[in-house]
Amino acid sequence: MSVIEFLPLTAHRSPFTQLTTSERGCMMSKRIGFYICHCGTNIAGKVRTGEVVAFARGLRNVVAARDYKFMCSDPGQEMIQKDIRELRLNRVVVASCSPRLHEKTFQGACQRAGLNPYLFQMACVREHCSWVTEDPDEATDKAKKLAAAAISRVGYHQKLESREVKVHPDVLVVGGGIAGIQASLEVAKAGYHAYLVERTATIGGHMLQFDKTFPTLDCAACIGTPKMVSVGQNANINLMTYSEVVDVSGYVGNFKVKVRRKPRYVDIQKCTGCGDCGAVVVNEAHPVRHINGELWTDRISIDESRCIHCGQCVGACVAENGETHGLDNIVKQRFDALSGDQPIVEPTVLQEVMRMSLEERKEFWQGQFQKCIKCYGCVDVCPVQMEAPASLELAKWVPLGQVPPSFPAFHLIRGYQVWDTCVGCGECEKTCPAHIPLKALQDIIRFLPPREAFQMVPGLEPAAQKEIRSHVEKRKELSRRTTYAV
Repeated sequence: MSVIEFLPLTAHRSPFTQLTTSERGCMMSKRIGFYICHCGTNIAGKVRTGEVVAFARGLRNVVAARDYKFMCSDPGQEMIQKDIRELRLNRVVVASCSPRLHEKTFQGACQRAGLNPYLFQMACVREHCSWVTEDPDEATDKAKKLAAAAISRVGYHQKLESREVKVHPDVLVVGGGIAGIQASLEVAKAGYHAYLVERTATIGGHMLQFDKTFPTLDCAACIGTPKMVSVGQNANINLMTYSEVVDVSGYVGNFKVKVRRKPRYVDIQKCTGCGDCGAVVVNEAHPVRHINGELWTDRISIDESRCIHCGQCVGACVAENGETHGLDNIVKQRFDALSGDQPIVEPTVLQEVMRMSLEERKEFWQGQFQKCIKCYGCVDVCPVQMEAPASLELAKWVPLGQVPPSFPAFHLIRGYQVWDTCVGCGECEKTCPAHIPLKALQDIIRFLPPREAFQMVPGLEPAAQKEIRSHVEKRKELSRRTTYAV
């Protein structure tokens, strides 16, 4: 072991006021002790530790420099504690292994000697130097640089004091697979509250897709299903399905998490799980089934990206559970005025029209309908136009040769011809070469009473309005549309 040290200043003078000016200045300065570990041959096998000690001796504010075979051992720690007391060290640097392994060890040694543990700095010369450097000269040179950096850095350390703070005991579990389910149950069992967030509509994850599980070949559903039920019934678990974590802020023990819950269009508390909504299919004669995909509903959510807004699932729900039906119509929710905490980021044409005044709506629709070239493509492509009742004749109100057609009789009467059979496929809008928002117009016709619809699309002459209202009244008894209209 090589040792280079300086004698303590006025070791036997206790009153500070008795020190000389030079001694007082020296006392106030940083007094650093440097120690390098051999770690057996892990470090000393490549790094010439004595040479590093001699190098550290010449650095500013270094009062003691030592090397020892195992600094983490009791004798090594006692060496540091003794120097702190006798040499009045106020900073300590140890060059050894990774801080992840022994930083707490050396901080504890400093604290036992009366030195604040945060006035300690560790240099990793094993993992970052001796283990990864073949040449001893290069390893020794790198160890010197790491030691110099640590000695320079420790001079800027300040005393820190640990304190106890209250932490929020709730636990957030992200992912409702079998691991997330089990973690939530364990947290709840320990008496804490767990928030289980799952981005899909149901929990269970991939495990429930398997037939057997290794190594016992037990049924995956037989294992997972009871746990899923336990999660749903446990008062200490807040299950948030169809949700995603969008923001995490705060710090350990006091995190704030923002979770976005996607709309289900199903009230789980009211849903009885009868399955009637999922049994509904669009009429096979309607090509929309092949053009836009199948109607997609299940007990716990409606996939808006695939829903064609025909409303038949809502009608089935009302028919089965008239008082406590759990399904909400997607289009109906678009009509509802959103509250201040639900800002419309990207408003649809329908929502924009709802915001307009009567004059603005009239000007908007007149501008749209004037683009119409009367190609009748919207009529020809409609999958239910052939089934439209003959009680409302388009030719009666729209001169055949007029281009653009009468405002707004052509499109309103065409829409009301199919108001109770329209499946909301939007093919009329897709086909329109003038890009008129016919889907929004059709939604207004389908889901608003005629009196309100004429306010949304103003300008129709009174005689035509009267005939449309008569047409709707005649069709009410023959149609299910009124059971789920807005």
